[in-house]
This record gives sequence, C-alpha cells and structure tokens, in this order.
Amino acid sequence: MIIDMHVLVGEARYHSVDPAKLIEQMDACGISAALISPIDREMAVDNRNGNDRVLELSRRYPGRFHAYATANPWYGQAAVDELERALTEGAAAVKLHPPLQGFTIMETLVHPLIEVAAKHRVPVYVHTGTPAFALPMQLRELALTFPEVPFIMGKNGKTDFWIDVVPAMEGVPNIYADTAHDFPERAMGRMYRMFGAERLLFSSNHPVGRMPLELDKVRDLEVSAEDKAAILGGNIQRLLQARIG
Repeated sequence: MIIDMHVLVGEARYHSVDPAKLIEQMDACGISAALISPIDREMAVDNRNGNDRVLELSRRYPGRFHAYATANPWYGQAAVDELERALTEGAAAVKLHPPLQGFTIMETLVHPLIEVAAKHRVPVYVHTGTPAFALPMQLRELALTFPEVPFIMGKNGKTDFWIDVVPAMEGVPNIYADTAHDFPERAMGRMYRMFGAERLLFSSNHPVGRMPLELDKVRDLEVSAEDKAAILGGNIQRLLQARIG
C-alpha cells in the first residue's frame, strides 16, 4: 500500500486542488491513500472550518483520504478545544505551520497542542524550512521535550536548511523525515544510510510537488523491496495504526 503522507486539497492562494481529480491522480500513480491538510487561511485563522472540510472529505472518500487537524496556538484554550474536537471526530494526525500560524517551533506557546497530540497518540507534522519560524534544529528541541510524540519534519527544511536535517535527527528517534522535494541520493540516500528505512515517509506535497515525480524518486532509491515498501506506506501506516487500521 502506498500512502502519500502530505497533500493539500482545496482553493488556496496559489493552488487549487479538486478532491475528485486528486483521487484520479492517485489512482494513476498507484497511491492507495493520502493524508490531506487544511489550506493556508484555514491553518492560520479558520481552523474549525478547515478541520471540518478535510474531515468531511475523509468521510466522503473513506480509506482514500485521512485528515490532518490543525489549530493555531495563539487561540489558547480555544485551540486546545478545537484540536481535541477534530481528533475525537476522526482526524488521523496533527499539522502545524509555524510561519502561517505566527509562532516559532521552540515557543512554549505550542506545548498545549503537543500535549493533545500525545494524549491521542497521533503524530505531528511540522512545516520546516522557513527562517526564523521553522528550522530543523528547532524541531529537534521540541521532539526532545516530547519524546513520546512522533514528529514529521515537513519538507525537511527545504530552503537552505536541508543540511541541518541529519544533525537534527541524530539521537532523536521520534523525528521522521519527509521525502518531498528531496533528491534520491543527496538527501534520501544519506538519511537511509544514517537512520534506516523506518524513519523515512513518502510525501508528494502535492500540488507544490508533482505526485508522479516525487513517487518515482522514492522508487528509484537503491534499497531493498521491503525497505521501499516501508518508506512508501508501511511506516506512516504504523504511526497511524490506531487511527486508520
């Protein structure tokens, strides 16, 4: 089973993704399921509507879409309550986007939301690569603070910070790497040699990334068939087992 770990769906500022057409593209690529995220304004301010929208899509396309839930930590207790609600109603994981939501990863402001994720035993996807809000070494500190929570390093610091990914992951087993926008050998291959297949998760970051291209890059990795299957879906399925079966 191939699971795309991060896909954007909806009408955002710079892209438009229709869910039915997304299913067609997934079928063409042999992708069984995708984790879908709220879009920009929903991440920043319209959390409830964004969560409801992706939850509704996960119900409309059962087994094909699984929802990320989000909440802006600046909303305080209201953010905690919203994240609790969305996870209780079936969201599979949490997504945070520090630049859009206006905080840095290391701020204690976000800790109450991580505590909700820990309570529900779900992973937390965190966008990285935007200075000074979201850097790999900042995620390292958050992951060390919450060792019981699996953290997904979204986009692996893609700008000038990809070189920090391996140092950020060293000695922090609860950080998982995102394959989106990586080169097979320069980044994915190095992480595979350093950490093994079990900490790599396939993501197209569609529509910012091209789904067929991102999938082919993982398929081109010179690893065993078993390890490739783990990267393409087995690892995220294991992290989400309590949520998606």
